[in-house]
Amino acid sequence: MTTTTAQKIISAGFDIALLSSPEKISKVHTVEVVHDDDGNMLAGFDIVGKNSVQYKDVIRSTSVAAIKRSQTKKEQIDAKTEKGAGTLYDLGEDRNRKIAIAVVVGAPGFVSNGEPVALTPEFLNLCFDAQPTWEAKILAALEADANFLAI
Repeated sequence: MTTTTAQKIISAGFDIALLSSPEKISKVHTVEVVHDDDGNMLAGFDIVGKNSVQYKDVIRSTSVAAIKRSQTKKEQIDAKTEKGAGTLYDLGEDRNRKIAIAVVVGAPGFVSNGEPVALTPEFLNLCFDAQPTWEAKILAALEADANFLAI
Protein backbone atom coordinates (compact mmCIF):
# COMPACT_ATOMS: atom_id res chain seq x y z
CA MET A 1 0.00 0.00 0.00
CA THR A 2 1.31 3.46 -0.97
CA THR A 3 1.34 6.23 1.65
CA THR A 4 0.46 9.73 0.46
CA THR A 5 2.14 12.88 1.73
CA ALA A 6 -1.00 13.83 3.63
CA GLN A 7 -1.05 10.44 5.34
CA LYS A 8 2.58 10.89 6.34
CA ILE A 9 1.80 14.28 7.83
CA ILE A 10 -1.16 12.91 9.77
CA SER A 11 0.83 9.93 11.04
CA ALA A 12 3.49 12.38 12.23
CA GLY A 13 0.85 14.01 14.42
CA PHE A 14 -0.18 17.15 12.54
CA ASP A 15 -3.80 17.24 11.45
CA ILE A 16 -3.82 19.06 8.10
CA ALA A 17 -7.43 20.08 8.70
CA LEU A 18 -5.93 22.69 11.03
CA LEU A 19 -4.49 24.52 8.03
CA SER A 20 -7.96 25.45 6.76
CA SER A 21 -9.54 25.87 10.17
CA PRO A 22 -11.01 29.29 11.03
CA GLU A 23 -9.06 28.95 14.31
CA LYS A 24 -5.51 29.90 13.41
CA ILE A 25 -2.57 27.87 14.62
CA SER A 26 -0.77 30.21 16.97
CA LYS A 27 1.50 30.09 19.92
CA VAL A 28 3.23 32.71 22.00
CA HIS A 29 6.94 32.22 22.60
CA THR A 30 8.81 33.82 25.49
CA VAL A 31 12.20 35.33 24.71
CA GLU A 32 14.07 35.36 28.00
CA VAL A 33 16.32 38.39 28.46
CA VAL A 34 17.03 38.76 32.21
CA HIS A 35 18.01 35.87 34.50
CA ASP A 36 18.95 35.45 38.14
CA ASP A 37 22.23 33.88 39.26
CA ASP A 38 20.68 30.41 38.98
CA GLY A 39 19.61 30.96 35.37
CA ASN A 40 15.91 31.40 36.11
CA MET A 41 14.10 33.95 33.98
CA LEU A 42 13.36 37.24 35.69
CA ALA A 43 12.04 39.09 32.64
CA GLY A 44 11.35 38.48 28.98
CA PHE A 45 9.16 39.25 26.02
CA ASP A 46 6.20 37.19 24.83
CA ILE A 47 6.15 37.26 21.04
CA VAL A 48 3.94 35.97 18.25
CA GLY A 49 5.40 34.47 15.10
CA LYS A 50 5.47 35.20 11.40
CA ASN A 51 2.03 33.71 10.84
CA SER A 52 0.47 36.25 13.20
CA VAL A 53 -1.66 39.20 12.16
CA GLN A 54 0.76 41.53 13.95
CA TYR A 55 3.74 40.32 11.89
CA LYS A 56 1.86 40.29 8.59
CA ASP A 57 0.50 43.81 9.19
CA VAL A 58 3.91 45.35 9.99
CA ILE A 59 5.54 43.64 7.00
CA ARG A 60 2.81 44.93 4.71
CA SER A 61 2.94 48.50 6.03
CA THR A 62 6.74 48.72 5.85
CA SER A 63 6.79 47.13 2.38
CA VAL A 64 4.13 49.51 1.07
CA ALA A 65 6.10 52.48 2.42
CA ALA A 66 9.29 51.20 0.75
CA ILE A 67 7.51 50.67 -2.58
CA LYS A 68 6.02 54.16 -2.45
CA ARG A 69 9.40 55.65 -1.58
CA SER A 70 11.09 53.84 -4.47
CA GLN A 71 8.52 55.20 -6.92
CA THR A 72 8.92 58.82 -5.83
CA LYS A 73 11.85 60.42 -7.68
CA LYS A 74 12.73 62.84 -4.88
CA GLU A 75 12.85 59.97 -2.35
CA GLN A 76 14.91 57.50 -4.38
CA ILE A 77 18.15 56.49 -2.67
CA ASP A 78 21.50 56.18 -4.44
CA ALA A 79 23.04 53.23 -2.60
CA LYS A 80 26.39 53.81 -4.36
CA THR A 81 27.05 56.84 -2.17
CA GLU A 82 28.03 56.81 1.49
CA LYS A 83 24.93 58.82 2.36
CA GLY A 84 22.64 56.59 0.31
CA ALA A 85 24.09 53.36 1.73
CA GLY A 86 23.73 54.79 5.24
CA THR A 87 20.13 55.73 4.54
CA LEU A 88 19.35 52.20 3.32
CA TYR A 89 20.98 50.74 6.43
CA ASP A 90 18.95 53.05 8.68
CA LEU A 91 15.73 52.11 6.87
CA GLY A 92 16.50 48.41 7.44
CA GLU A 93 17.18 49.01 11.12
CA ASP A 94 13.96 51.02 11.41
CA ARG A 95 12.02 48.16 9.80
CA ASN A 96 13.58 45.64 12.20
CA ARG A 97 12.58 47.82 15.16
CA LYS A 98 9.01 48.08 13.89
CA ILE A 99 8.87 44.29 13.48
CA ALA A 100 10.25 43.66 16.97
CA ILE A 101 7.76 46.06 18.53
CA ALA A 102 4.82 44.65 16.54
CA VAL A 103 5.36 41.03 17.57
CA VAL A 104 5.77 41.66 21.32
CA VAL A 105 2.47 40.86 23.05
CA GLY A 106 3.69 40.66 26.63
CA ALA A 107 6.59 41.54 28.91
CA PRO A 108 6.53 39.11 31.83
CA GLY A 109 8.75 40.14 34.73
CA PHE A 110 9.17 43.80 33.81
CA VAL A 111 7.93 46.00 36.65
CA SER A 112 8.02 49.62 37.73
CA ASN A 113 7.50 50.37 41.42
CA GLY A 114 6.35 46.78 41.89
CA GLU A 115 3.65 46.97 39.20
CA PRO A 116 3.78 45.27 35.79
CA VAL A 117 4.97 47.66 33.11
CA ALA A 118 2.41 48.73 30.50
CA LEU A 119 3.36 47.33 27.11
CA THR A 120 3.78 50.39 24.90
CA PRO A 121 6.01 51.25 21.93
CA GLU A 122 7.75 53.78 24.18
CA PHE A 123 8.61 51.09 26.74
CA LEU A 124 9.87 48.74 24.02
CA ASN A 125 11.94 51.49 22.36
CA LEU A 126 13.48 52.26 25.76
CA CYS A 127 14.35 48.57 26.21
CA PHE A 128 15.77 48.11 22.73
CA ASP A 129 17.77 51.36 22.84
CA ALA A 130 19.28 50.39 26.20
CA GLN A 131 19.77 46.71 25.30
CA PRO A 132 20.03 46.25 21.51
CA THR A 133 20.66 42.53 21.97
CA TRP A 134 17.10 42.13 23.25
CA GLU A 135 15.74 43.30 19.90
CA ALA A 136 18.17 40.97 18.13
CA LYS A 137 16.99 38.03 20.28
CA ILE A 138 13.38 38.74 19.35
CA LEU A 139 14.19 38.91 15.64
CA ALA A 140 16.21 35.69 15.86
CA ALA A 141 13.39 33.91 17.71
CA LEU A 142 11.01 34.85 14.88
CA GLU A 143 13.14 32.79 12.50
CA ALA A 144 12.72 29.54 14.46
CA ASP A 145 9.41 28.00 13.39
CA ALA A 146 9.62 25.49 16.23
CA ASN A 147 9.08 28.36 18.68
CA PHE A 148 5.56 28.82 17.34
CA LEU A 149 4.27 25.34 16.54
CA ALA A 150 1.22 24.49 18.59
CA ILE A 151 0.84 20.81 17.81
